Amino acid sequence: MRSALHPERIVVVIPCRNCGPYIEECLESLRAQTFAGWSALVADDASDDDTARRARAFESDARIRVRTAPERRWLMGNTLDALRGLDLRPSDVVVILDGDDLLRPACLERLWAEHCRGFDFVYTNEDVLGPGHSLGRPLLRDVPVREQLWCFSHARSFKGYLFSLLDDAAFRDASGGYYRAAGDLSLCLPMAELAGPDKISFVDERLYGYRVHEQCNFKVLRTEQLENNWRIRTRPTLRRQTRFFDFSEDVRDLEKPRLYEYGRAFRERYPRPASVLLRHHIRPGEEDSWRAYHNLWIDEGVFLAGVVAGA
Repeated sequence: MRSALHPERIVVVIPCRNCGPYIEECLESLRAQTFAGWSALVADDASDDDTARRARAFESDARIRVRTAPERRWLMGNTLDALRGLDLRPSDVVVILDGDDLLRPACLERLWAEHCRGFDFVYTNEDVLGPGHSLGRPLLRDVPVREQLWCFSHARSFKGYLFSLLDDAAFRDASGGYYRAAGDLSLCLPMAELAGPDKISFVDERLYGYRVHEQCNFKVLRTEQLENNWRIRTRPTLRRQTRFFDFSEDVRDLEKPRLYEYGRAFRERYPRPASVLLRHHIRPGEEDSWRAYHNLWIDEGVFLAGVVAGA
């Protein structure tokens, strides 16, 4: 059995602004990955230093291309331009790598392996370069994502369908513009909610190097970042998505008292964490009797939807 969401490519998006002192080390760490089947887009946010020039020296590697914005778009606007220009397929894996950070050699290999296992949102632990601490940990499964401490350490990856489901409003601050700070939260929190807890994997290895320096957003835009953090966390929680599944089956002649048994049986038929859509075909006129039983999760990762015959 092959999942409809089994990944076939991995794309690394590298947003950067005035990362001249760091971009070469960043890209060297990408080229040193034990997993070689990646492509990368360096999204330069109209830097006024030599970031673009230094990055373009790496375009001799056919996997790397550089795009420079004609005018500054700030963190979220720049990242969105890059993501929206990728023509992502639902199963594509996207990794965000900041231009002033770096990856440990096994990072992409470990992320790819987890996505191939069926996880749709994968993140790793990190080293905060200098202080040496880390913020990564598993999600608390019984607490809403927006009510938890930040734990999505900086090597974050997601399948393209999750990004496609996000409304543009998710990325805009109180003024109506795109977030200049707190872009991590505006991307990760809603995508984690859409994926659901059983489709999220935490790799407890320090595979990302996060660099602290004087131009970091949490230093130069700290007040704005805290305000945005609060705004993002107070937005309504998103329900788990029901448009993209690993597997789907057509079923008929179900009995309402046995739905729990059906859910458990289909769960055992497919490997975890794969998601399963059951399309339940009913006869015209039976809609009312099934209304309370359709569009429900009947086991972990097993969703029952109704289809009227002939509709």
